[in-house]
Amino acid sequence: MLPGSPMDIQDVLQWTDAQILAKTGKHLDSLQRCTLEQVWQGHKYPEIAKACNRSEDHIKQVARELWKLLSDILGENVKKSNFRSAMERYEFSKLSNSGHFNLVQKGNINNFCTATSHPPKTPQNSPSIHTSNEDNTQQKPRLDLRDAPEIKTFYNYPNSPLTALENSIAHQNCRLLTITGMTGTGKSAIARHLIPQIQTQFDRIIWRSLRTSPPLETTLKNLIQFLSNQNPPNPPLPRGGEEGVFPANTDVQLSILIEYLRDNRCLIILDDVQQILSSGQLAGNYKPGYENYGTLFKLIGEIPHNSCLILNSWEPPSDILTFTDDNSAVCLLQLTGLGEAATEILREKGLLDEEYWPELIELYQGNPLWLKLVAQTIKNLFSGRVSQYLSYQPVFLSDELRPILQHHYQRLSEIEKQAIALIGNEIEPISFTQLMAKCQGSQGELFKAIQSLDRRGTIAKLSHETETVFTIPPVLKQYVKMVAE
Repeated sequence: MLPGSPMDIQDVLQWTDAQILAKTGKHLDSLQRCTLEQVWQGHKYPEIAKACNRSEDHIKQVARELWKLLSDILGENVKKSNFRSAMERYEFSKLSNSGHFNLVQKGNINNFCTATSHPPKTPQNSPSIHTSNEDNTQQKPRLDLRDAPEIKTFYNYPNSPLTALENSIAHQNCRLLTITGMTGTGKSAIARHLIPQIQTQFDRIIWRSLRTSPPLETTLKNLIQFLSNQNPPNPPLPRGGEEGVFPANTDVQLSILIEYLRDNRCLIILDDVQQILSSGQLAGNYKPGYENYGTLFKLIGEIPHNSCLILNSWEPPSDILTFTDDNSAVCLLQLTGLGEAATEILREKGLLDEEYWPELIELYQGNPLWLKLVAQTIKNLFSGRVSQYLSYQPVFLSDELRPILQHHYQRLSEIEKQAIALIGNEIEPISFTQLMAKCQGSQGELFKAIQSLDRRGTIAKLSHETETVFTIPPVLKQYVKMVAE
């Protein structure tokens, strides 16, 4: 709470988010929130740009759009210099006991109560936001983010996947959400930045990494102990059992977990899911002994509850694909690259020859990590001159990038390696018919290989006249050629 004012910046952000959502159909993104918070604190645009990790021109553009929207909403000319005073002049209702507020907008009544942002504990088709007069106190979610990465610069942009993810969870009641993509595409970053956007909708939030390939029993025990806020949970069984003793049976553990997910609004993020999936096989097959994770994912995706599980992985577990049809409760998002938004990376790295940036971005598929690595190489070897770097062929694979590509390549099955080598040898994209003529495997095997490569994000599909053609990123093409030599 700010001294001398009944308003808190988080209150203002929540109200502003609700108003802009009603007006535009979109929530505030992380950059808009950062800008408003800095303006509220009285900072100037250069300071805001530094705090939000963006250029000053970019921040000013974001601010102009916000002031226009808020001017329409508040019915007065809002700008940086009067944003705070305009909010304070606006008609607020009396503060609730929790210090939060309801706002009544003249001409369009919109009661926004932060204490009622959780979905009701009823069947999954219920609305994700409800109102209640029984409890006017907002409980902060209990967080365990010890395995989560630090929040770093996030490159948000129009039509960003972050907006789609937030909408899937907040408004479509998605129960199981899988984010896939190659190393460096930003899977963990986008999930980490999603948490502040939606955390008020949850009672408990836990982030766990599967990088050490823990057995399902270990993961379930960890989750249940956190969700129950007891160690061990007491009583451990909703349907009976020895008090204070954690059950050894996996089916019982799964039953307990589902009960907690029904009784509370929980967000679970499991990172590095590829570590429980096999290498040397088609995408999505479990390692021996880890098949029971599929039961966990199936239960969470199919049984109605109020919670959400996010999986971050290089590839989706194969059984998840069997129920990602029109059911909005199960969602799959494959990240590729930033596209034009990647120019922010090159600008921050101080690269020159801006007219050549689109070519560099395309060459490295807009992958944030790959671009950061090549940008450092360009600065070290060519004093930041992108045109000079691009004049050299073939694509340069740095010592930092090569092991990343090696990890992905080693996960491929033999038929996938054969298919990707054939695609990589072609100058132009190749059709399935052309590929079949060159491949030694059967048509069925090749179908499965192409499908698997697509799920891994290692090939690109293009529409060409009356057929689909395939190609692979230049960086991966260069690596495959290097391996073949």
